[in-house]
Amino acid sequence: MASEELPPANLQRTPDPQLLPTNQRLESLHQLLAAVAACQDEHDILKTLTRRLPELIPADAIGIARSRCEHVRLWSSDQSRETEARLRRYLLRRLGLVAPDTPQPARPRRSGRSRHLSLVPRSGCTFLEPDERPTNAHEISLALGQEEGGLFLVKRNGHEAFSEWERQALHIVGTVLAVSFRNAESRRFQQDLDRCDSLTAILNSHAFDGALTRELRVGQRYGITACLLVIGLDYFRTVNDRLGHEAGDHVLRSAAAVIREMVRDTDIVGRCGGDTFGVVLPHTERRQACHLAERLRERIERHLFISRSGQVRITASMGVAVAPDLDVATSSDWATIAGSALKEAKAQGRNCVAIHVPQPPALACAVALSLAA
Repeated sequence: MASEELPPANLQRTPDPQLLPTNQRLESLHQLLAAVAACQDEHDILKTLTRRLPELIPADAIGIARSRCEHVRLWSSDQSRETEARLRRYLLRRLGLVAPDTPQPARPRRSGRSRHLSLVPRSGCTFLEPDERPTNAHEISLALGQEEGGLFLVKRNGHEAFSEWERQALHIVGTVLAVSFRNAESRRFQQDLDRCDSLTAILNSHAFDGALTRELRVGQRYGITACLLVIGLDYFRTVNDRLGHEAGDHVLRSAAAVIREMVRDTDIVGRCGGDTFGVVLPHTERRQACHLAERLRERIERHLFISRSGQVRITASMGVAVAPDLDVATSSDWATIAGSALKEAKAQGRNCVAIHVPQPPALACAVALSLAA
């Protein structure tokens, strides 16, 4: 009987040379997908993608376009403005957002840019022909929702084509990327809901207090003047008693809309509670705040609040407080003295503006010493 020759005892089976790189690539792909999925907002998603994707799949340029945002985030390994402008123009045209424009020179490249996706300006790539396509690039559609389309493009400068494994991996990355964008959008929407007053759609009292604290810290640190305007509707309880709470809610919503319309985009508007509103006016002197308060008071007085229960005319009293101020150490102090000014305006007969006048430093020191004694 023929005996079968056995291999030496110390002989070990060597792994397939193609298996180890594949396992490593799969592990790298898994880590990339996990890192992207763990990001909380769009900025982190884009930063993580451009930092880790070229380590997995060699790429010289990456572009992501979203139709609803009407912008493109771009990254290129050589930081070429021309390359990024060409890709941006192509992606926007693919989404149907841009028509051909007249030629314009490309903007000079900025030095010291970071390695994450940058927002390329709209005018940076108007020299392209409408039918020009990037060469040696792979493009993936992003499923961002029924009302929004998106594109994810990866490009190489050389002639090495994308392998089938790389194409499949990029499609997987595109799928996770779209889901991560939708999740980030949902988180941002929920955060906005948590910050907004459900009736008036302006900041609620908690969010407004946070904004007040931040603005006070900026003023205390850099010596930048800001003003707090507190607005109280006069005899608002009468509206609820005579016309009902539906009419009262309409008055509150309309008053909030009037306030938002009158202030600047940089100003912060919130509902402090009940019929009281607050406005933080950054980089604003007392005289400017008083001028705005008077115009706002007159506008509310002239406004006709029309609801299904009837027509309402109402006035508002206002208090103004400035920071930095020796009386203001915390945001609570700032709100307190502005509220005191509002009470003074109501005591003066309502429908007027009262201003908190800070104590001179010498007087403030004397009062503090007398209290200490």
